[in-house]
Amino acid sequence: MVCPAVILEKMARPSDPFPFLKRIYQNLDPNKPLRPGNEFYVPVYSGSDGYDPVEEIKTRIQFSDGESRHFFSGFRGSGKTTELFRLKQELEELGYIVFYADALRYLNPNLPIEISDLLIVLAGAFSDAIEDANPTIRLVHESYWERLRHYLTTTEIEWKEFSLATKDVGSLKASLLETPSFRQKVQELMSSRLSELEGQVKKFFEDGVKAIREERPGAQIVFLFDQLEQLRGTRRTDQEVLASVERLFAQYRDRLNLPFIHAVYTVPPWLKFILPGTAITILPSIRQWENNETRVACAAGNERLWRVLEARFGSREELLEFFGSEAGVGRILAMCGGHFRDLLRLAAHTVVLTKQPPASGSAIDAAIREARSSYLPIAAADAVWLQNIAESRSAGLQTADAADVNRFTHFLDTHLVLFLRNGEEWYDVHPLIREEVAEEALRAARAVVPPAHG
Repeated sequence: MVCPAVILEKMARPSDPFPFLKRIYQNLDPNKPLRPGNEFYVPVYSGSDGYDPVEEIKTRIQFSDGESRHFFSGFRGSGKTTELFRLKQELEELGYIVFYADALRYLNPNLPIEISDLLIVLAGAFSDAIEDANPTIRLVHESYWERLRHYLTTTEIEWKEFSLATKDVGSLKASLLETPSFRQKVQELMSSRLSELEGQVKKFFEDGVKAIREERPGAQIVFLFDQLEQLRGTRRTDQEVLASVERLFAQYRDRLNLPFIHAVYTVPPWLKFILPGTAITILPSIRQWENNETRVACAAGNERLWRVLEARFGSREELLEFFGSEAGVGRILAMCGGHFRDLLRLAAHTVVLTKQPPASGSAIDAAIREARSSYLPIAAADAVWLQNIAESRSAGLQTADAADVNRFTHFLDTHLVLFLRNGEEWYDVHPLIREEVAEEALRAARAVVPPAHG
């Protein structure tokens, strides 16, 4: 049954398209993670070319007895959090109890992280997730934060404002997140007591599982810890923060195994390049072309992106009504690089530039120019590397040094480079900037080797 409001909107559209355009513009907001069941959600990875990252992790959990640890990743705009919600739903349908936590509620992404920080917030976030999901579960009569506060206040600690920072659970959580000096003091204290802290944290998880199973005997428990990959630092702290994240996973990843729990951590995708052999499931971009010289179109990938736009516009009919033709939609699709945010951004800007549907070719051109300009200018040295990626379809990393890895990660995070797969992993340059990259790389080559004079 069609909503009466939509019928009225369609009737008014020829003379007053504003309500229609406003609705579509709001529907194209790219910044909200979607849960399965949302009217805009499209399962683009489900059954995608035989590779479904969520299905892979779900199967690994099902094959594991009692507990397991998994690393999951995706580049900005890849839909990672949305797919985590799908994993949660599918596991719950199988009878698992699944808890979700956002790391950024507990960690400052601009500060270096130590294993003691992560162990504390893992236990605290799990404690909060249990209480939020089911307040009737008693965690041995106290939350983890209450345990930690008791531990800190009964340990020989003396520094200015300590009592104020730990006067109650809320103050303790806020101090760990917002007060670098307090967090550093706790790090210093725990550096010599790491085994003791780990024992306390693991004991809390065991107690939590026991409390849950008193209500659900034999329940399998999953803990999704999201947004950990957002620890990047600022321009002044990025090297220090990234080094701390690398150290965390290189030296302490086995400490992230949680007793009687299947733990899924979202991690930075660049760990793939500096910790070879580490199993990380990474969400690829939706593949719109094949890995061949002429980039033959991939019909299945483009059809999935069509469905993403259809969901936001309401139907394929309304999508075509706005763009005027399949060719108009195709121009937007061809420039998005298989990234949802870029796709929605291109469509939204076209809506802004359209006073009366259908959208004109000049409006689509302007939206593409605006999106392209956000990637420009490209430094000559970057263009040379990017052109090598476009030609070889490989990362082109010369070393695993931090400088090279950080630079390549920047390419991926900003979508200059796309991570793709069809049986094997490969890379390509974003279609918005391919021509600009090739031209800049050619200019850079000419500057290095001046033309000969006869």
